[in-house]
Amino acid sequence: MRRSRGNVGRVAILLSGSAWLACGDSAPDAPDPESLLDLSVSAIEVLGTSDSLAVVRDLEVLGDGSVWVLNSQEPYFMGFDPDGASLSAHGRAGRGPDEFAMPSGFVTGGLEGEAWVLDLVRHALIRISRPDAAWEEFLLASPSLPPGTVRTGMSMLSSSVRTARLGREIIVPRSTVTMEGGVMQFRLGLLRADLVAVDPESGGTRTLVALGEALEDPSGDFIQSDGGFPLWYRLWAPCGENVVRVHDRVRNQLRGFDGSGTEVDPIDLPPVPFTEVAPRQFAAAVFALRQAEVTGDVATRLSEADSLRLLDQMAQRVQGAPHELASYLPRYVDLRCSEDGTMWLQPLDLDLGGLSGGPMWRRIAPDGTARRVRLPEGFDALRFTTSRIWGVSRDEFDRPSVASIALPPR
Repeated sequence: MRRSRGNVGRVAILLSGSAWLACGDSAPDAPDPESLLDLSVSAIEVLGTSDSLAVVRDLEVLGDGSVWVLNSQEPYFMGFDPDGASLSAHGRAGRGPDEFAMPSGFVTGGLEGEAWVLDLVRHALIRISRPDAAWEEFLLASPSLPPGTVRTGMSMLSSSVRTARLGREIIVPRSTVTMEGGVMQFRLGLLRADLVAVDPESGGTRTLVALGEALEDPSGDFIQSDGGFPLWYRLWAPCGENVVRVHDRVRNQLRGFDGSGTEVDPIDLPPVPFTEVAPRQFAAAVFALRQAEVTGDVATRLSEADSLRLLDQMAQRVQGAPHELASYLPRYVDLRCSEDGTMWLQPLDLDLGGLSGGPMWRRIAPDGTARRVRLPEGFDALRFTTSRIWGVSRDEFDRPSVASIALPPR
């Protein structure tokens, strides 16, 4: 049902010097009835590290116990055996033979027991866990999946793209939307991508789920202004061997679709993590977007003093009601699943700043039972198995290490 938009003209998120949104303070969040599992720093088990490790963008755990990470700089890929010994550090930037133009994330679940990465520029999946073997890639290009149609639906400051194995097929997001209809329709088009199943043996493709048709239209609850567009994330993940789960913002559910595309029972989520956002919270959430515009690129960072000045300016210029601001932001920023079908959902952390999550996750059993799990400070989760959480731990000197946390029995 489409709600009244009220005083729409007061809300605008424009990245070119226009007014930033909202005034008023946010109301307290509704009480959360879920129990809390608090994991301590002592639970972190470091597997391995490297002086070349910068920012870990993705991580894959293979069936033999080895762990591979996607690094933010060369060497792009590092592998560790189950005992933490280095397997390899490789991967050069470039467009020549054996080089990577834009590695954008691992294929969740791997392929044939190996780690494969999506390169957006090559429009191909490339095996990276056997660096001493001959280069092997699987080209995605086909009449139904032309180059340029596999696109991110998450952070606008990242090229990360979710792909995953489901049974013997690879699921990739496909979007053919253009800017012809404007920024708003382009952004919504990315969220409404098709999840396409690709057969790695034949190269054949089929549409598993057309998200634009299956999910409720989220724009009905969006309070738009001139030039404003939503900052929501497209969240989906394979949950078990034959089910894909997709976050439905309107229904507040995790919708499910099996390998044939048939819908299975949805999972009802607990109340949304927030319904109102204060001006400074909003300014902090979108700060990185504004900083990128000010500096001219996504890598350059302002000094601490200049960051505070810019944040103060943004917060002072925000106009609109707290519920209007909340309609712009993603409620959740990541969805992962373990092989037994347990779902892990990460809420946006308004206190942390940025369009990212903090240490709190929601662990949702296949029967829908939910529990909050707070990870130790300095630990970023990237993969979940039935028994462990895998990710990156940073020490007091901000040095990253590949690490895991054993999960206690439910």
